[in-house]
Formats: sequence, structure tokens, C-alpha cells
Amino acid sequence: MKKFEFNLQPILNLKEQSEKIEKERLSKIMAEINLQKEKLHNLTKHLNEVLEERKDEISKGTTALKIAESDAYVRKIQQMIEDKRNLIKKLEKDADIVKENLLKISKEKKVLENLREKQFTEYQYLLNLEQNKVIDEQISFRVAKSY
Repeated sequence: MKKFEFNLQPILNLKEQSEKIEKERLSKIMAEINLQKEKLHNLTKHLNEVLEERKDEISKGTTALKIAESDAYVRKIQQMIEDKRNLIKKLEKDADIVKENLLKISKEKKVLENLREKQFTEYQYLLNLEQNKVIDEQISFRVAKSY
């Protein structure tokens, strides 16, 4: 009997490759999310420090120009924080899309793997039947030859 050959192996290989690519994409997106969250944390920390310094300056007395400059700087930092939050939301949406795609590919791959296992089990069964048939023929031939 010929060697076992899964006729959908190229498709299974493609699914495995696609799964690997999607996992890498997800990994990159998650790393970027973590990086942006760290930057957001640093910006928030910096904003709090600036607000504290501004409060101290106002309590000690400062010029209106300094207060206006400080307000502009605070608004700029707040805008940067908002931009980071929006970027993180976008990256999280991208991650969700990649996760869904990865799940779909994984399910398709699993179906193909199950089909391959089923066909291989069937192949082994048929191979076993063929081997038993050959053995039975040899035994029958020997028994017939001994008479």
C-alpha cells in the first residue's frame, strides 16, 4: 500500500503559516500598546508635576504671563494625553481584529488537523486490513502446500 498522503496538506501548511503571521502581528500590536501605555503614564505623571509646580508658583505669586504660559503648556500636555488615549484605543481595536482573525484561522487549522487525523486513522485501518489479508493468504498457501 502506498504511503499516507493528506491531500489538503498544502492548505494546512498555509493555515499554519497564517496563524504564525497573525500571532506575530498580535505580539507587535500588544508591545506597541504597552509602550504607549507607559508613555501615557509618564505624560500623566509629568502633568501632575507641572500642575503642582504651577500651584506653588501661584501661591508664591507670579506674573500673568507666566500663568498664561503655564496654562498653554498644561493644555499641550493634556492634548498629548488625549492623543495617546486615542492611539491606545485604536491599537486595542486593531488587536481585537487580529485576535478574531487568529481565532478564525486557528479553528480552520484545527478542522484540517482533525480531518488529517481521521484520514490517517482510516489509512492505518486499511493498511492493517491489507496486512492481515496478506498474512491470511500466506497461511492459507502454507496450509494448502502442506497437504
